[in-house]
Amino acid sequence: MGLTVNTIKTEVVCQWSANIPSTPPTFTAAGEQLSVVPSFRYLGRILSEDNTIDNEVQNRIKQASAAFGRLRRRVFQNKNLHLRTKVCVYQAICITTLLYSCEAWVTYSRHIRALEQFHIRCLQRILGITWRDRVPHSEVLSKTNCRSIEATITQHQLRWLGHVVRMPSNRLPRRVLYGQLHHGRRSAGGQKKRYKDQLKTALKKCKIRPEALEDVAADRNTWRQLTYAHAHLAAPVVGVIHGGKASFALSRRIFD
Repeated sequence: MGLTVNTIKTEVVCQWSANIPSTPPTFTAAGEQLSVVPSFRYLGRILSEDNTIDNEVQNRIKQASAAFGRLRRRVFQNKNLHLRTKVCVYQAICITTLLYSCEAWVTYSRHIRALEQFHIRCLQRILGITWRDRVPHSEVLSKTNCRSIEATITQHQLRWLGHVVRMPSNRLPRRVLYGQLHHGRRSAGGQKKRYKDQLKTALKKCKIRPEALEDVAADRNTWRQLTYAHAHLAAPVVGVIHGGKASFALSRRIFD
C-alpha cells in the first residue's frame, strides 16, 4: 500500500493484564527492533502501559498552565478587560486545553482533585485573590460563573455518549460501547474502574435512567439541554459530597 514505517520514530507500549508477567517482548519492523516504552504520545494524548490517565492528567495541567501563562499579562491581568471577557478567554483556551479528550477518561478522585485545584487557582488569579483572602471555592466559581471541572467532564462524556448512541449499529465506536468480551473474567477483590463504570456514574449524577438512554439520546436538542442542566446542578463544588438520591436501574445491554 506504499506505507513506509519509520523504525526510529516507532515505539511500542505493552498493556499487560494484572495476572500476566510483564516481560518485555521484542518487536521488529523492516528488520529493525522497535523500542518498548512505558508510555508515548498519540494524537495529543499520552498512552501508558498501566492503563491509567495519571501521566495524561499531569500533561494536560502542564499544557493548560503554559497557555494560561502566555495570556496572563495580556488578558487575565489586564484591568481594561471586563471579567466576563477574561473568563470567556480562559474557558475557550485553558479549559479546552486542560480537558482535551476527557470524553474518554476514566477518572478517580485523585485526578479530579488535581484538575479542580488547577482550575480554582487560575480563577483566583483572574479575580486577583489569593488563599490568604480565605474565599471559598464555591464563591470563586459563583463570581466567575464557572462550573467545577467534575461537572464539565460529566457534561462532555454524556454529550459523547449521546453521539455514540445515535450512531448506526455498524459504526465501530457503538460496537465497542455495546460489545462484551466472550472470554475472561475480572479478578476478585478491588476492581479497576472501567469506562462503562464512568458512564454509569455520570448517568446517575444526572438522574438519567440507563434503560431509557436510547430514547432520550435520540433527540439531540433534548439530550444536550438535559445533560447540560443536570451536569451543572448535580456535580459538587470542590470538597463537597453529593447529596440526595437518584433513581437508577442497571442496564444489562450496555453496563454489564
